[in-house]
Amino acid sequence: MKKNYSRLTPLSIVTLYACIGGIWLLLSCAKIFTNLLIDKTAFTWFEVNNIVFILATSWLLYFLIQKSQAGIKHRKNTLSKLYRALTAYSQCHQALIRADNEMQLMQDICHTIVEVGGYRVAWVGVAEHDDDKSIRPVAQCGDSQGYLKNLNVSWSNVDRGRGPTGTAIKTGKPVVVKYIEYDPKWELWRENALRHGFRSSVSLPLIIDNHPFAALVIFSEEARAFDDNEVKLLTDLADDLSYGIATLRANIERRKVEKKYSLLASVVEQANEGIFLFNGDGVIQYVNPAAETITDSPYQEVIGHNIHTLGVMQPNRQLFYEALFESIPSGTQRAGHFTYKRQDNVTIELDVNTWSVSDDFGNIISYVVLVRDVSHEEQLEHQLRRAQRMEAIGTLAGGIAHDFNNTLASIITCSEMALDESPPGSTLHELIDVILKSGLRGKSLVRQILTFSRQGEQERQEVRVDLVVNECLKFLRATLMPTIEISLHIDKNLGLVFADPTQIQQIIMNLCTNAVHAMRGRAHGELDIWLENFENDSLSATGFVNLPHGSYLCLTVRDNGHGMDKKTIDRIFDPFFSTKGQSEGTGLGLSVIHGIVSNHGGVITVESEPDNGSQFKVYLPRLDIFAQSAPDELSGALPAGTEHILLVDDDEDLVFGTEQMLKQLGYKVTARTDPRDALIVFRVAPEQFDLVITDLAMPHLSGTELARELTCIRADMPVILCTGYDTVSGGDTDDIGETAAFITELALKPLVRGEIAAMIRRVLDNSAQSEGMHG
Repeated sequence: MKKNYSRLTPLSIVTLYACIGGIWLLLSCAKIFTNLLIDKTAFTWFEVNNIVFILATSWLLYFLIQKSQAGIKHRKNTLSKLYRALTAYSQCHQALIRADNEMQLMQDICHTIVEVGGYRVAWVGVAEHDDDKSIRPVAQCGDSQGYLKNLNVSWSNVDRGRGPTGTAIKTGKPVVVKYIEYDPKWELWRENALRHGFRSSVSLPLIIDNHPFAALVIFSEEARAFDDNEVKLLTDLADDLSYGIATLRANIERRKVEKKYSLLASVVEQANEGIFLFNGDGVIQYVNPAAETITDSPYQEVIGHNIHTLGVMQPNRQLFYEALFESIPSGTQRAGHFTYKRQDNVTIELDVNTWSVSDDFGNIISYVVLVRDVSHEEQLEHQLRRAQRMEAIGTLAGGIAHDFNNTLASIITCSEMALDESPPGSTLHELIDVILKSGLRGKSLVRQILTFSRQGEQERQEVRVDLVVNECLKFLRATLMPTIEISLHIDKNLGLVFADPTQIQQIIMNLCTNAVHAMRGRAHGELDIWLENFENDSLSATGFVNLPHGSYLCLTVRDNGHGMDKKTIDRIFDPFFSTKGQSEGTGLGLSVIHGIVSNHGGVITVESEPDNGSQFKVYLPRLDIFAQSAPDELSGALPAGTEHILLVDDDEDLVFGTEQMLKQLGYKVTARTDPRDALIVFRVAPEQFDLVITDLAMPHLSGTELARELTCIRADMPVILCTGYDTVSGGDTDDIGETAAFITELALKPLVRGEIAAMIRRVLDNSAQSEGMHG
């Protein structure tokens, strides 16, 4: 049947109509035909009229059928295009639902419009805010011939901005062009568009928050391709695309904000400082874990409670909570420092800062409290102040020691020579001997002062501290009262320390002597000594900021004596401070120990309470190796000589005593108290001198400067530089800090006669040997 109906045309229908109509007229008018046969004229007229009527109605029927068929075809085409548009619209909506990327969404929309909607090209151009206000294509489909590559479109008010796309972006309204060939808006791009087969276009603005930011442009190869319904549907699609892009951007911003707030929340949760959040009524709304740890108050006990109520419930913290509550009315930032007692009875020092938080309109909505436990910082600050005080006192002590050394050098030198001249057993001999012994004790005292001020640098070696401890305890046990019991605890496989054995012995003896003194009057005294390896892998292990990570040897000396209060502990390392009687000590013991330990790169700590004993810990850097015993130095006979010595020192008494002592040893001596005079004497006859002995600190020319000038005149001249300072204070270095080659040896004042005689003989012999080797 469908095949037969498909053969019917308007012409066949009209022909069939005419035939049937003619037969019908003939059959229905048979009698009329019979009667008309009599009158042939009437018959002819009737026959013509019928034929005309049939032909006219056939033509009219043909026209109506043809018009109806054209309308059906047009509606069919329109419905087909609308169906494709609806299909494309539906798939575009699916792309909008699935979209998670703005650029991919625009690309999917363009692809759907071309592949499903049947349009020639679809592209999206973004309005740039550059100087030219250009429109940059960011997505397209169907442009296989590269139309968009050289596209020069703008949304400015110049000619390139008056095209359909620029107009759509500027006005925010769709621009439809049914005939690209004739429309003036396409004047600048018409030729290129027609060459690519474009006949009509529609430019649809993409708008977010009433601001067009891009345009969706569609090209068709048919003229008049975009009717009203189609434009309306595409406009709705552009609006949905705008909404989808706005949603994607909002989601991106939301994720950024969520990530930001998540990061902030992590920072607050993991912060080392405690954070409280409370409202205007003082009700705590939030506390972070650090606040729980610092205040030792679980969040269940504080969240939802009023600050004032907590102050009443916890009287020992009332001042802390009252200070927080007082910050509410003002709304200004406040800071305070509090001593806070935790539930475990541990007292800590807190720094507290409070401030208000306002909304966008300036209304205070909450208050924040930042709590920091500064107990450790205050301890370190206290240690720093102590170290600075000790450094200042050490500098002063070093300066005093230098001047005192010159005085002692004169006393010791003259006493030694006078002792030789006085009759043995005489009163004069005994008096001079007392003077010499006092001078030597003064020399020892100066060495202690220099050690305290970190200026005494003795020769170091690898030391087994356990052997030194055992040696010291042998001496202590012989002098201790029977009421004091000594307990020694020494770990196995102890490491060595690189130190001066004498100074290590000084540390042990001083600490033990102080402990014994603190236990006087006790019915039963306990002196405990520990020696153990120690690994400092955390600064909190000792609480000292200046103890680097590493391996240490820890010496602990503990007693059960009378102990000390905090005020006394703060001063025990100060020089000349002592808890003993006026005749029982100089007050230099612990200060010297502090200097020795610091000079070895270690730390000394103390813990003590009144009537509860004291505990000292000494940390010395450990080598973790075993050392061989160092050979003892052998003392020889008093050496002498006949060489010519140039002696230079600004202290007249010291020059006089040293000159007489050198002459007694057989040397020829030229002495000067002004280094400039000494330089002049040397320039006149440099070959007559065999050795120069000069002081370091002199007016006009220092000993180092004088030695440099002398060796410039005679390069092989040996020079002994004498100083009352330390051996590392710079006296034996040149201008750039390197060891001065023109200084043969450095002598630390005051030197006894045997020491200076041995040094002079050693330098002269070495110089003579060096000259012999060189010719």
